[in-house]
Amino acid sequence: MLGTAGHIDHGKTALVHALTGIDTDRLAIEKQRGITTELGFAHLDLGDGPDPRRIAVIDVPGHERFIRSMVAGATGLDLVMLVIAADEGVMPQTREHLDVCQLLGVRRGLVVVNKRDLVDDDWLSMIDDELAAFTAGGFLDDAPRVPVSARTGAGIPELRAALATMIAALPPRPAAGVFRLPVDRVFTLKGFGTVVTGTIASGEIALADELHVLPRGVATRVRGLQVHGAAVERARAGQRCAINLGGVATDELARGDVLAHPGAVAPTHLLDVRLRHVAAARAPLPARSKVLVHHGTTQVSATLVLVGAVPLAPGGEGFAQLRIDRETPLAAAPGDRFIVRGFQPLADHGTTLGGGEIVRVQAPRARAGDHGAMVARFAAARAEERLALEVLAAQAAAPTVAELVRRTGAAPDAVTGALAALTASGQVMRAGDADTAVYVHAEVAAALEQAVLARLDLPREEIRQKLPAALPPRAFDALVERLTRRGILVAEGEHLRRSGGPKPAAVSRSPLEAELVTRFAGWALEPPRPKDVAAAVGKPEPAVTQALASLLAAGALVKVKPDLYVAREVLAALEARLRGYLADHAEISPQGWKDLTGTSRKFSIPLAEYFDAQKVTLRVGDQRRLRQK
Repeated sequence: MLGTAGHIDHGKTALVHALTGIDTDRLAIEKQRGITTELGFAHLDLGDGPDPRRIAVIDVPGHERFIRSMVAGATGLDLVMLVIAADEGVMPQTREHLDVCQLLGVRRGLVVVNKRDLVDDDWLSMIDDELAAFTAGGFLDDAPRVPVSARTGAGIPELRAALATMIAALPPRPAAGVFRLPVDRVFTLKGFGTVVTGTIASGEIALADELHVLPRGVATRVRGLQVHGAAVERARAGQRCAINLGGVATDELARGDVLAHPGAVAPTHLLDVRLRHVAAARAPLPARSKVLVHHGTTQVSATLVLVGAVPLAPGGEGFAQLRIDRETPLAAAPGDRFIVRGFQPLADHGTTLGGGEIVRVQAPRARAGDHGAMVARFAAARAEERLALEVLAAQAAAPTVAELVRRTGAAPDAVTGALAALTASGQVMRAGDADTAVYVHAEVAAALEQAVLARLDLPREEIRQKLPAALPPRAFDALVERLTRRGILVAEGEHLRRSGGPKPAAVSRSPLEAELVTRFAGWALEPPRPKDVAAAVGKPEPAVTQALASLLAAGALVKVKPDLYVAREVLAALEARLRGYLADHAEISPQGWKDLTGTSRKFSIPLAEYFDAQKVTLRVGDQRRLRQK
């Protein structure tokens, strides 16, 4: 993908027209004012023969007020044309646009000196010297500088040849990762309905795919797909495409939304980042700043908190945390680039403060201590090691493959393969079958095993209840199995004991208590109220009351609320189903929870509130998500 950059009125749109024959000023106001206010799109055919190579071209606005559109256009560029008018030279937006491109990770490009017809050769030579000094030390240091006139066409053939050479040398863009498309346009096309356009940031999309519109989670599906105006069945990372969406209206979509496959991306409010402060800044960046964050086609407000060494000097690089406002979380992934801008313009530069790379999404809130060291460890890690660090950071919460996909942005197959290698090497422990497996880091598993061994005077279920609430039941079972397989433990019914140690005394329950345990297991999630149990079993109320108190104390029953007792095993099975559902869907609605429990609101609401209180789930509006530790 090829894009323009440069100061207002230096001829970027005219240059694109001269190259492609396409006028990218599509808005009436752009025609009237003669400046580009929104992104413009074209395509350029390069090469000879009947099948030339077609590439997307993005024309960005040059005015400082439209820098949001410029950042959206520059994100993900393979190649940039920095356009500079020969009669004016380097200007404020030239400097800011070049900084933005460097901060967004653009590493290839050329300099186009436009309007050469307005200057003589001596002036052109002077401009060339200025540009050599301006680009020194940056990614355009050794880039070609091509003088052209978009008005007369002079130099355009040479520019096309230079572009063809550079594009032929571009490495193929990998399509790895989950599908994400930041939306830059939304409109209705007669006969088709809702259409969005954008550049695919990662992954692949196909006809009939189910999608979610993030961050709101609106469901839709792919009815049609085009790349450069041609209908296709699939599209991949780096391609600009138009998607005809079904089941969603244009007023449910907006520029800045992100399309993704259901459950593959979790919008986040806390991101750990690697940040570079622009060298043009007048002063160091303070420890905490209010900023505008540009990510993909999105602009959101946030608080930027430096971690580690503070303040950050102009031109310096360090780690920080972005705390996004509550209304608009970002659908981001590690490795994404971003820009932060302030509210006071810098001299001859604009308001760009810096930018860099996202290191971690769904990060814990940075506090005093070694958070900077942790971010640095994640930043330096390769893919497999990063996955191990995410499992370690989850502690007893034992993430699933789906959760790790959302945290890393890697494709499910890649995550599964890396986890298999980590399991084989002993760095992580796997618990459960393929679809429901959870993973515990070896360091965490060792600590949990010691916690189990320290509580062998209790029944098995009570031991589990004494461990962290976030530990899934299947992970606890896997820990016990590991200890048993190594000959450390012996499992005997409800009891665990050290190998060679004395057998525990059998659980002593009265006939009435034993009957109540059986009855509550049969009543499952819809038992009678405690005061009605005596009538339900046909036993004296005082005896039933005493037996219920004994079973609550022993952990066989759980008090969900004062008038709702549930069998421990029934509640554990429900928690396992809940965690499995959230691993696949990220969040659960009230109706989804009602369907999962199979109960009426009388029971489903207190059960949901119980898991909130146990810190298994977190309520966000009407939805519930798995609470992150």
